[in-house]
Amino acid sequence: MDRDRQLPFPPPADAARTDARGAFAPQRWATLAHGVGLAPEEPLVLALSGGADSVFLLHVLAAARPRPRVFLVHVDHGLRGSESDGDAAFCTELAHAAGFPIEVVRVDLDPAPSDLEQRARVARYAALARAAERLGAAAIATGHHADDSLETLLLRWTRGAQLGGFRGVPARTVLAPSRGADALNPTRTWLRIVRPLHALRREEVREALRAAGHAWREDSSNASALHSRNRVRHALLPALRAACAPDALANLAEFARSVEDLEAAFARTTAELAWGPPRYASARRGPAELALGGSLERARLARLPEPLLRRAFVRLVAEGTGRMPRRAAQDRALAALQGGRTGEVPLHGGWMLALRSDWVHLDPPRGPAGAGVHAMPRRARNVRAGERQLLLPFEDAPGDEPADPRPALALALPGALRLADGRVLSAEFVDLAGTADLPRGTDCVELDASGLPPVLAVRAPLPGDRFHPLGAPGSRPLTRFLRDAGLPRRDRDRVALVYAAEELLWVAGIRPAEPRRVGPATRRRLRLSLTAG
Repeated sequence: MDRDRQLPFPPPADAARTDARGAFAPQRWATLAHGVGLAPEEPLVLALSGGADSVFLLHVLAAARPRPRVFLVHVDHGLRGSESDGDAAFCTELAHAAGFPIEVVRVDLDPAPSDLEQRARVARYAALARAAERLGAAAIATGHHADDSLETLLLRWTRGAQLGGFRGVPARTVLAPSRGADALNPTRTWLRIVRPLHALRREEVREALRAAGHAWREDSSNASALHSRNRVRHALLPALRAACAPDALANLAEFARSVEDLEAAFARTTAELAWGPPRYASARRGPAELALGGSLERARLARLPEPLLRRAFVRLVAEGTGRMPRRAAQDRALAALQGGRTGEVPLHGGWMLALRSDWVHLDPPRGPAGAGVHAMPRRARNVRAGERQLLLPFEDAPGDEPADPRPALALALPGALRLADGRVLSAEFVDLAGTADLPRGTDCVELDASGLPPVLAVRAPLPGDRFHPLGAPGSRPLTRFLRDAGLPRRDRDRVALVYAAEELLWVAGIRPAEPRRVGPATRRRLRLSLTAG
């Protein structure tokens, strides 16, 4: 169809009667809204491309009585020159004629064909999500219909999708608030993507528009064989229709619905799986990273059969990072989970999956090494072999190995110390007897304060460190303690150790030392806290 012919079909003589009784009747929107779980009066954002499907939905909304509060968004990808400009102008005129506010959002995309459809989709949904947040709407409506769903099903099938991929476009999708890397929903709100036309066929939509005399725009790129969806639309679907029974496409849609029902049954098994707060997060992360990722008991994953384990894993990673894990990462992680192995699996963009014997941790990209705690000099004059310099280092002696320029940090009693990544260590004395209750968290501990020096030292771990954890029968290498606690190797240089001379009092955010346990003879306590700042 010629893109510039905006009224290709004259309205029939009985157009008013057709609108009143059929496609654009006042009650039509209520029916479509209920079909996707919306209240008819609920405010929403409509993605208006100018194509037949979104134009159909606009006219349904314009005819609704009472009218819902609707905000139109047209996303101009700028990929088709004057055609894109024409689409924007058409949508603007259509919105004004219908009495709806509209925003035209222009995005800059690299026109290279590689992954172009996906990049355009991400930019489009991000613009829609921002508009919904401004409007105070929790729903975004798009014009996807049953033929779009069939095309999606066939595309996923030919690309070798897992069982969950053998379905079309769902009638509704929920997008969680952004957690760092979520490009589809860069907002602070939950959003529903609803597709009220999911049961209609493409030609039903167009025939209704023709009958009512409503114009739409044709995207010339829809005829291009460069895009796989167009090849499915113009070659594969007609071939299936011709080669198989007349109801072949309806049977294919029914297959997609059956798979969706099966997926719903699976979902009831895995829906309760979600990341909990990251374990020992304050021990190894600054405030900006504190809430990213999460931890999950490994046993909850281990009892799942492989197909459910894979679907749960993919969903958990996508939920935590904003991106689906690559197939190779899925395979490595699932093999380790099923084989009972521990280790770390790189994901994407610096995210890491840390597998421990009893926990699984999703860890975000980390900041610079040593950003949280300054390490000690490797060697310093006037320090005997085997000793550590706990306060400021001396100048290097001639011939000595250069000192690491990151000295231990001094923590006065009482006092507070801000680490380089924003965390704050604080110390104070508490006049409580040993029989009084103790703090129960890992970020605040109380120790026996007898015989402490006026200044403590804070530093990062060094080779050879040993620690006697609370509740343990004796000391052990600190590296083994941190490994058993589940801290990934890459995060251990961010752990803050609190020393009194040579005595390690607290591995901050994880465990205090047994020799400083508060007991019946304790007369004064030292309270140490680690906070996000």
